[in-house]
Amino acid sequence: MSEINEIKEPTSEIPTKEELIERYANIQKISIEEANEQVGAETVEDILKNIENKTFEKINSTQVPMNRAQRRALKKKVGAKKYAEMVAESGDITTAVSETATKLNYIDLIQKLRKLNEEKKENGETIIENN
Repeated sequence: MSEINEIKEPTSEIPTKEELIERYANIQKISIEEANEQVGAETVEDILKNIENKTFEKINSTQVPMNRAQRRALKKKVGAKKYAEMVAESGDITTAVSETATKLNYIDLIQKLRKLNEEKKENGETIIENN
């Protein structure tokens, strides 16, 4: 839980396509070939966009629409004004929750990538071989 609250500075180095695919494979616990099939592309930007799309699909596939009691509890928790803003921004509260979950998933993904990157720097190239 402390990892989520920890703020880390972004690095200025741009990863290569192979590094992104390897990191995605490590985080998703799949083979590099499977990761390449899922998110492989010609450019780094396309790979990142594919990772974003896969993440959004994964979140949406597991998300169940909220029932009335859940919506009322959320409205009570965040306040009526904030709830109205969330609905107005997205048009639907489930979309707002999905967007929030996506952002939280990105944060988690970035932290995992940074952790793997630190381990890679500490141990050299042996991290990929050990996993």
